[in-house]
Amino acid sequence: MSEHQAGIFDRSYTQHLFLEYALGGGHDKNRIRRALRQALALAGERTPVLVAFGPGLWSRLSSDFDFPAFYLEGQVPATQGDLFVWVQADNRSDLFDTGLAVHRQLRDELALQLEVEAFVYHDLRDLSGFVDGIGNPEGEAARQAAIIPDPHPAAGGSWVLSQKWVHAGLEAFHEMPVADQENVFGRTKADAVEFDDERMPDNAHVGRTDVDRDGVPQKIWRRSVPYGSTTEHGLYFLAFSCELDRFDYLLRRMYGLTEDGVRDRMLDFTHPVTSSWWYAPTREWLAAL
Repeated sequence: MSEHQAGIFDRSYTQHLFLEYALGGGHDKNRIRRALRQALALAGERTPVLVAFGPGLWSRLSSDFDFPAFYLEGQVPATQGDLFVWVQADNRSDLFDTGLAVHRQLRDELALQLEVEAFVYHDLRDLSGFVDGIGNPEGEAARQAAIIPDPHPAAGGSWVLSQKWVHAGLEAFHEMPVADQENVFGRTKADAVEFDDERMPDNAHVGRTDVDRDGVPQKIWRRSVPYGSTTEHGLYFLAFSCELDRFDYLLRRMYGLTEDGVRDRMLDFTHPVTSSWWYAPTREWLAAL
């Protein structure tokens, strides 16, 4: 049975590095494969290195299936890359050492277009002060939400969505009464209790994204973490799904592009500046590079 890459479900790591690369023309795919093998060999027991591919690079390396580049009708910036690398660690020193070594293996074949160093904030909270990812499924349900099932040719791997969100309205958000903040998210701030249906505002973030579609819960596995400095800060949104279409549907609900036309209130305080989706293949596929 095919096995997903390490680190997807382990939330114990406190330090995170995200690298997004673009591929120029004329590169030999054998050189790319070699660089990837060398980069993956740098992963340690407590420094997992996950790689995922954009549609352009994937089509060069595999003929198993194709998938489209990220696009959402001009509502969300589409910055589709070719290679995604996620390094995790228990401390910043190990993160830096592994990340630098990985980049040195890849830099001759791919151009770095985004680098974000992120961290676990308090007890898994976003910089808004709200716990992030409370709707994550647990146990086998998490695997079912994140891992592509048979008979899809991508089975055992996962679809990945990455977005860098800038919390430009964070100061204004914190100036609001806590009750108003809770209405934006649709859950309590202190103890992360989701509102019931009667209390949930139509435009609350939870109400827009924790939903069913044709009777099927649109669950995804979230691994988002905050990033930033005193001048720019936000959330690097990272999620895994068994269906690529789930990302599209949930984003449409956030941006008011579904039939009810309701827009997620959270968008009044934060916005994405990058968006790409990727395919994270199985360990077996990567071992055969």
